Amino acid sequence: MSSAQVEELERRATAAELAIEELKKSMHAQPLGNGDNNAGLESRLRELLKLMEEDRLECEVIRAKRDELKEENERLRSQVLKHEYRIKHLLRTINDIETGKQHNERS
Repeated sequence: MSSAQVEELERRATAAELAIEELKKSMHAQPLGNGDNNAGLESRLRELLKLMEEDRLECEVIRAKRDELKEENERLRSQVLKHEYRIKHLLRTINDIETGKQHNERS
């Protein structure tokens, strides 16, 4: 996943945390006689906590995969540079050999 997707997951987690805080505040502000309403709020809080935890876990997996891919990308770039260097010198050697053959054929 891209960094934009990771950022979106982080925004969702932050929004869920804010919603939880707001629900907690509203629960504490309401009188204790509202048992049904408090049960609904508590249920909603639990849902939000579950969603937030799922998003966090998904985000951690994405970050780990991204870090792994970055390392692989660096290794591959290094290999490409080594191969380009070798190719450059092989082409130079081939060119020198062909140039030497041309001089030998003319002599």
